[in-house]
Amino acid sequence: MARRVSLLLLAGFCLSVGFASKAAALSFTIGPSSLKFGNQSVKVASSPKTITVTNTGKTPITVMSFTITGSAFQLNSGTAPNTIMGGQNQGYRVVFAPTAVGTYTGTFTFCVKGSVPTIVTLSGTGISTGAISQVTPNTLSFGNQTEGTASVPQTVTISNIGTTALKVMSVKSSSLNFTVQAPTNATTLNPGQSLAVCVTFAPSATVAYTGTLEAVYDVLPVSGAAFTGTGTAPTSLIITSLANLPPATQSAAYLATLQAASSNGPLTWQLYGGTTLPTGLTLSSAGVISGTLDPSVQKGTYSFTIEATDSVGTDIEPFSLTVDAPTGAACNNISWNIANTTMPLVPVTDLGTGTYLGTEGGLYCNGSNVRPAAHDAAGVALAQAIQPLDANGNPDPLNGKEALVALGISTAHKEFNTFANYFTADPLKNPKLVVVNGAQGGESLKLISEPTSPYWTTILNYFLPNAGVTNLQVVAVWIEDIDPNPTGTFPADITTIQTEYETLAQTVHTNFPNATLAYYSSRIYAGYSNGIAPSDPEPYAYESAFAVRGAIEDQLNGDPNLNYDPTLGAVKAPWMAWGPYDWSNGMLGRLDGLVYTCQDFEYDGYHPADPSGQTKVTDLLLNFFKTDDTTTPWFLAH
Repeated sequence: MARRVSLLLLAGFCLSVGFASKAAALSFTIGPSSLKFGNQSVKVASSPKTITVTNTGKTPITVMSFTITGSAFQLNSGTAPNTIMGGQNQGYRVVFAPTAVGTYTGTFTFCVKGSVPTIVTLSGTGISTGAISQVTPNTLSFGNQTEGTASVPQTVTISNIGTTALKVMSVKSSSLNFTVQAPTNATTLNPGQSLAVCVTFAPSATVAYTGTLEAVYDVLPVSGAAFTGTGTAPTSLIITSLANLPPATQSAAYLATLQAASSNGPLTWQLYGGTTLPTGLTLSSAGVISGTLDPSVQKGTYSFTIEATDSVGTDIEPFSLTVDAPTGAACNNISWNIANTTMPLVPVTDLGTGTYLGTEGGLYCNGSNVRPAAHDAAGVALAQAIQPLDANGNPDPLNGKEALVALGISTAHKEFNTFANYFTADPLKNPKLVVVNGAQGGESLKLISEPTSPYWTTILNYFLPNAGVTNLQVVAVWIEDIDPNPTGTFPADITTIQTEYETLAQTVHTNFPNATLAYYSSRIYAGYSNGIAPSDPEPYAYESAFAVRGAIEDQLNGDPNLNYDPTLGAVKAPWMAWGPYDWSNGMLGRLDGLVYTCQDFEYDGYHPADPSGQTKVTDLLLNFFKTDDTTTPWFLAH
């Protein structure tokens, strides 16, 4: 039950400062009045529970501060001071993470300006389990596999080698190229029982792939296995598109461009054997499935067969297309064009020396996506110097820790939560490394770039202690943020956020003085939010990449305010570089095959959906941190 408060705004309550010349009525609720987490296995964090502060009046209210008591209750999201406008609400999420068997109680106290404190009680019970999970093998190498073909399945066995039962709630893969065949429902494993999971590798390009299996349990932390494999070029025509096509949305536009490897002239595509596509969609001879689904098409999975033919051969492959219900987002916005043109936005990584409104593409200078050699060498040297640190930031190889912190807004928070789960499950991770999700809803780039922002207070007072680390043990950060409700035209519209990216780098150094590496990602596709949520529509999500690049270029060009090298003067910032580039033009996609469908997003078309949208970003993050030469020295076990 929510507690309702209606009173006059008076000085003296809850850290209220100053006096109002004229009292204003406050009306708000905070609820529920208690959070009961029930039984929770020791050393396993519960799912978050939310306390919602709702402004039921017209006068803005400000949550000046909050406090949490009870060592097992941890803040998952929420900041203060936080002003909530009339009719709006703010959620504060809490998890229960008992460290020992027993009953736990605690409180979450809200201090709203002009009001007496509101206390929400917290309770839960830590329980023990005799279950012990074992994943064998915990690494799978698929070696070389011809692109467009599926490997021989390999088996991962999940066993309960303990004394009491456990449930395997789900088994998932971080990568679409590694398919996991596992039960869709929870599977109970009594002591001595096992669950066999088949894994297949199907590369869609001639590149090296990594992946992680995540097994989720009811009474144990996640565990898993790591996958590797490399796609190799075929010697004859092969359709390389994955058999499960990107999902469609009822009554919405659709686009999928089929791919094949062939060196024998132009390809011709057609449906095979009398199979048909869902009504409203057609397959062109160029291999493009497009159209708008007819309203008669129901939710479900539709199967059909497609034939590709070149001058010397034919390949015939089965495909399936899942049709899902509308999400509430602008699902017809399957791609986005340059303003006032019919030319689609081209991902910065595909643009090369081409230009967007007069500005050259590429993640780095001269249209290149490759980090400049000297800058890369400097990053490698910093990475190799990273070592476990004690709470005071001193080297401690035996008991010390290293922390990677995510910084940004709610989209980054959701993406990094999924990343953290796969990281925990990955057996190749550095056991000394702790990942901390410091990204928070509503924390714009402008806010987090300010050193005294409440955002940093929350990280320092809650998120880092909850993870068992201090600010002096943070060695690297990942950043994804932008300002809401952008306006203006390119390139003037990115000038402010480029400056804020640079200021943020300085703030990172101030708050995390041992964080020597900072990796930036720009926003993912936001076209499905256009007309729905104004927070970060296209083309601003796309254009944010140019602000990231500009900030990095300023460091490359020797800006003393971004100096990371103590031999060149006072250190003002960490070494800065691109992390994974996440943006792709909706279903039009990009050259490496990444597409975003409406089903990858929540109802607002802005936040990535769980699991599909979040997992796509997680896959990019995991692959980056497990393969980049400036991350492998400290991210992987060694």
